[in-house]
Amino acid sequence: MSFFTASKKKEDVKQGGSNHITGSGVYPVKVLAPVVSISKGGSTTVDLFIDHQGQKQIIYGNLRVTNNDGSPNTIGAKVFNQMMIIAGLDEVADPVEVELPIGKNSAMKTVTALEDLADIEILMRIQMEYGFYNGAITEKKVIKAFFRASDNATAEEIVNGTEAGKGYEAEMKYVNNVTYQDGVTPEQVAAWIASGRKESGKTGDTSSATTAAAPKFGARRFGQE
Repeated sequence: MSFFTASKKKEDVKQGGSNHITGSGVYPVKVLAPVVSISKGGSTTVDLFIDHQGQKQIIYGNLRVTNNDGSPNTIGAKVFNQMMIIAGLDEVADPVEVELPIGKNSAMKTVTALEDLADIEILMRIQMEYGFYNGAITEKKVIKAFFRASDNATAEEIVNGTEAGKGYEAEMKYVNNVTYQDGVTPEQVAAWIASGRKESGKTGDTSSATTAAAPKFGARRFGQE
């Protein structure tokens, strides 16, 4: 009698599980589409639809580049500027209408995105942030910094022509940082995560994952002519 028969099926030999980003760290990602949205108050935010090792997902609400009055948002604009410098761009064209699989159950949704920043390989540092809202634990993935994928260079090192990687090394002391706000404790968050993020009702999770097809700009898809 055989105890176990080996399978060579693709799904049974695939290494690892989901590559959905769920913790603080530095992640090699491909930015598939930076999605531009304008709030009711008038502020402009860039959300990132990314691919992390085959797992497509969107990081919401991090890069607020302008405030309600149209003035630059100091933090968000600075981090977005890092991404532009690392991508080798001095400016990007206005957003264009695209379709992305970011609706409910990965349905295609029409949004506006920055085509000049599509398909960029980059390192992205994420810091998890937890809080309380309406009696439920909230979870947010905050983009803290970008680095060039080829040599870990920061935007500052690229502009100044200094040794690449020193800024990345300095940033590593913060790589596992997690922020807790609104009185939420690490123990409460750990229990909430262990419950499948269901224990406190609506999670407020600001990101989602999808394995849908690549996003389309008009009639074409990224990476295809």
